[in-house]
Amino acid sequence: MGRKQQKIDSARKKLLSGIGVPEQQEFKPDPFQSEAIESLHDGVDTLVIAPTGAGKTYIAVEAIRRVVEEGARAVYTAPLKALSNAKYTEFKKKFEPEHRVGLLTGDRKIEGDADIVVATTEIYRNELYNLKEQGTYSLVVLDEFHYLADSQRGPVWEESVILSARSSTLLMLSASISNAQQVADWIHDIRGREVRIVSIAERPVELRLAFLHPEHGVIPLENEQHEIFPEVKSFYADARSGRRGKGRDRKRFGGGKGRRRRGGKKGK
Repeated sequence: MGRKQQKIDSARKKLLSGIGVPEQQEFKPDPFQSEAIESLHDGVDTLVIAPTGAGKTYIAVEAIRRVVEEGARAVYTAPLKALSNAKYTEFKKKFEPEHRVGLLTGDRKIEGDADIVVATTEIYRNELYNLKEQGTYSLVVLDEFHYLADSQRGPVWEESVILSARSSTLLMLSASISNAQQVADWIHDIRGREVRIVSIAERPVELRLAFLHPEHGVIPLENEQHEIFPEVKSFYADARSGRRGKGRDRKRFGGGKGRRRRGGKKGK
């Protein structure tokens, strides 16, 4: 085994170390999760900003549980139909048969009067234009709240905040809002209610970047000096120059500089 391959194997081993099924331990909510749940229990609009994998969905589930156990209703909104369908399946397993779970998307409408309704954000916004629907939910969960800044779809989130009943408590979840205080101030101005920001910066699950190389398999995207891994850099250098795959393709299809045209020279 050459020195180059040893370096690649060593880097891959380090990249994949520790990945697997963790040992089962007693679940204990993180402080930010407990803080957000208590904030919602106090009836305070809450903006939660935490990295992906930190456990934002746990906050939503526990807040919904408290609401429905008190005999009120909750709605969970997501930007995509696929995500809404997935949450609908997840919530049915968690809450039924004690509490009914419904679904409202552009394609499906299932028990829209259920205790817990999962909906796309657009459909929820559309329902709010019907004044009869306003005030029917004690808790409104707006997932992926950073869509508020989207130039095309952002107005849906804006109108969802503006039109939601003042009696409803908002839970807004995001992993990528950088101007949290500015957003919270706007919500406060619109709704006239206290808005609490709950945020953490550290990522509980380490993020590792890898590259699937056609010859070396899974390798790190960067080396220890945070530079592009040499094999990744050379792969793209070959691709840009047009060298990658040429020799292999010639051999496979019989091409090459020494190949003669059938029939000899032209004109004979």
